[in-house]
Amino acid sequence: MADSISADTLTGLQPLQELGEQSRGSLASKATVRTLKPGTRITAAEENRWMLYVLAGRITFVANDKPMVIEAGSPRAHHPLFSGKNLQEFAVCATPAQILYIDRNMYESLNQQQRDANFEVEETLLSPTESALFARIYQHIVTGHLDLPAMPEVAVKIQGAISAPDADAYRLSRIIQMDLAVTGGMVKAANSALYGGASPVSSVRDAIVRLGFDVTRQLVISIAMKQVFNTNVPTLKKRMRELWNRSVHVSALSYILARHSQRFDPEHAMLAGLLYQVGMVPLLDHIGRRYSDIPETEMDSILARLHPVVGELVINYWGLGPDICQVVRECGDLDRNGHRAPDYCDVVLVADLYRRTHDRNDAHTLSYHQVPAYEKLGLPEPDDELKINIISEAEEEIREVMDLLKGVSAA
Repeated sequence: MADSISADTLTGLQPLQELGEQSRGSLASKATVRTLKPGTRITAAEENRWMLYVLAGRITFVANDKPMVIEAGSPRAHHPLFSGKNLQEFAVCATPAQILYIDRNMYESLNQQQRDANFEVEETLLSPTESALFARIYQHIVTGHLDLPAMPEVAVKIQGAISAPDADAYRLSRIIQMDLAVTGGMVKAANSALYGGASPVSSVRDAIVRLGFDVTRQLVISIAMKQVFNTNVPTLKKRMRELWNRSVHVSALSYILARHSQRFDPEHAMLAGLLYQVGMVPLLDHIGRRYSDIPETEMDSILARLHPVVGELVINYWGLGPDICQVVRECGDLDRNGHRAPDYCDVVLVADLYRRTHDRNDAHTLSYHQVPAYEKLGLPEPDDELKINIISEAEEEIREVMDLLKGVSAA
């Protein structure tokens, strides 16, 4: 049975007590306490998304084949039961026990918010209305009151399942089949020219075998993301659709650019490109519900200034890793780190620059060679129409990736 808890329950627990009082309250509101019977086995692999604490009872904890008894109230019980790094760890309840479950991704997101609380927004020319609205929304961000979108359930479960030591194609296929759109997308991907689908596959299990676990994980998350780019605010549906289409295009271009280089994982670049402006999703929803009469130009200004910091919160909340955080945080900086080794942010930045160059509605005036990322990726000279041959020659693959992400069926 799961019980709700108060913020006081978190007092003294490491590293939770390092959070501010308001953040601990937010964390406690999503936490639960479960009462487990003697003999109940808990494994790090199955509970990887949680930070577990022993609140009552006694358990036997095993790591690296070495058992340890953990008693509620002991110094060891004030730390998470599992390290989060060794998925072979497990524990068995020696007595009836109460275990506190804390969402690990939510903790990391709140911790990041606290570190960013002194975030200084660059000085820009804002109208009085923009300035007031900006301040109110930013206050919601730093106090943890901006609702962040949940990662689709199938994506959460596939991440946990692939991390388990006993992961296999059959088990993963059972999870993917929970979502019909993702099921169809995975089979379509395995049969596409992108993955050398010469002989067709008809089942998700066979698709996983062909694609491999890592590609499967990246594709499941990417295909499921269509569910996130959604709003119930009628006046913002067009904006959200434009954001989704733009993100899909950048995602497909990122895939092609990454495939050109041996240094990048194309599927990871695809995911990074898809999420490069994900911070706009909760911002659009928040603005639409609270400030429905805001003029379009002022909304554009707020979105442009706030989406990177909100996007970073979303990526931390989902636990997708520092490189994608870097993409959402720095992708708008066209002058970024010209002397460092190329990274995924460079890939997505150039993909977005290419999209903007060929978008009649975009007024940017920078040439490719004014952007350090272009030189770092070692890309060829553009032609007279500002097209890059590795992209223009991959139009069919770009369409395939975009159709895959949008859920478009093959003709």
